[in-house]
Parts: sequence; C-alpha cells; structure tokens
Amino acid sequence: MIERVYMNNKNKVVIILLLSSILIVLSTVVAQVKGAQKSVGNKLSEIQEDQSTELENKDNSQYIDTALAKEIEAYLKENDIDHEKVSYCITDLKHNIKYSMNEKEEFVAASTYKLPLAMLYYDMVNEGKYDLDTTFTYKSYMHEDGGVISSDYGIGSQIPLKDILDIMIIYSDNDAGHILYENLGGWKEYKEAMQKYTDSISENYYSTENITTANTMNDVVSYLYNNKANYKDLIANMKKAEPGEYLDKIIQQNMPQKYGMYNYAYNSVGFVDCETPYSIVVLTSLGEKGVDVMANINSIAYAHFE
Repeated sequence: MIERVYMNNKNKVVIILLLSSILIVLSTVVAQVKGAQKSVGNKLSEIQEDQSTELENKDNSQYIDTALAKEIEAYLKENDIDHEKVSYCITDLKHNIKYSMNEKEEFVAASTYKLPLAMLYYDMVNEGKYDLDTTFTYKSYMHEDGGVISSDYGIGSQIPLKDILDIMIIYSDNDAGHILYENLGGWKEYKEAMQKYTDSISENYYSTENITTANTMNDVVSYLYNNKANYKDLIANMKKAEPGEYLDKIIQQNMPQKYGMYNYAYNSVGFVDCETPYSIVVLTSLGEKGVDVMANINSIAYAHFE
C-alpha cells in the first residue's frame, strides 16, 4: 500500500515536470513569433516620419519596398528642399500600395482641376447625356485673358464639346474650364460632382479657392487608369500636352499627365504604364524649381517600378 502511494507521487512529479517543459517550449515559440512581428513592424517604420506607406483594399505587405520612400527622402534632403512645400502621392497600381508625403495637406491645384472636370464630361458622353458635337455657349463671364478659346471664338459663340475638351487639356485653356464647370452649375457643383472619383475631402474642399491635395488627385488618377477604356481621347490629349516636360522631363516616356501652374504652385498628375504601372501626383509651392523636383521624384519612382 505504501509502495503504491509512493509510485503515484512519483508519477505526479513526472507529469508536472513534463507539463513544465511543454510550457517552456510554448513560451519560447510565442516569444519568437512576437519578435518576428516586431521586426516587420520596425522595418515598415523606418520610413521618415513625414512619409507613409499604406496598403489599399487588401494586405499586400509582401510587396512593400521602403527603398522608394527612402530614396525620395534622400533626394529631398540632399538638395535642401523644404518638405512643407512638396506633397506627393505615388500608387503602385499593380499591388494597390500607396507611397506618400504630406498627401493630406492642401495645395493650390492650379490647372490640375481640369483633369477630373474633363473626366466628368467624358462620362456624360459615354452615358449618352451629351455627344462630342454638343455645343456650349461662350459667355462673357467665362472669359480670362489669353488662351485658345478667346483667340478662336467670340463671346456668344457656340463651341462643340470636343473642341472645348481638347483645348482645355492640350493647352490648359482657362476659358474652356470656365465653360464646362459653369455648365454644371458653378464651382461648388463641379466639386460635388467630382466626388465620384474620390472620398478624400479636405477641410477647404468646397471653398471658392482652387485647393486640392495629393490624396484627392491620386484617387482621380488611379480611377482614370483603372477605367482607361472610357477615357481614350482624354489620355491621348494628356500625352499631347507639354510632352517630355514636368513629370516626364527626365524619364521621357511620353506619359499622360495634366500639369498646372499658378504663381509659386507648380504641379502635375499622371500615370506611367510600365512593368509595375503607377500613378503619381506631385504638388509644389517652390516656383519653377518645382518642375525639377517633380521630375526627379518621378525619375526615382520610374527606376523603382520599371
């Protein structure tokens, strides 16, 4: 009887030791998993504080390469470029990954607003509301000095939609822009309509000022790329507008883009259809220096994605 009790106690000790060993092993495994997760987190956080890398729609973290953001950051630092005067948003359209800096900060849009405005009208043509021969009245309050519209047409003229769209994108004509957004009801109505391409609305989105963000325009350009078949004429016109300049100045790929400049604001938005297609928006308040900045940022992006 005593021997049996002794054996039971001995079995209990063995079981306790076995369970302790199992717990130690499990603790080691958990610690290793947490360490690996922390390592991944540290790798992604290496991007400078004023830059970000975001996944859109689904987890594609295996495709993230922080080298792109680091190279752009190095370029800005080496050339002593004020970060507050630059905003960019670059989206890897193949893997839905966005690289950005100051993407939610408001900048003067200049003529980049004409891209979503044109898209709205091509949509209405595709829907049958208008055709490209539909004419619009050129009224006096739509006129600004200079431009092709005011040279080719007099006040009161009926101008075909195709001419207005071509002139607005190829020559960035301000009167053409006025005709089209006034036909929608005005500036506020245009801003409301273009929300079909973006849900990135900034604080002064509805102001009378021509304000935008890289985030907003990135949504617009990504939508354009993903629906290219609906905008063939628009994309062709974007390629004709200042070819080899702005974003395309270094890479020389005849990329479709819509540029804009107003005082110190020099901007451009577009996409490159290479091995890994990407959209790119660069907004600056650096004056003419902004052209070189956007060209270099796009050159870094192209080398990364081609």
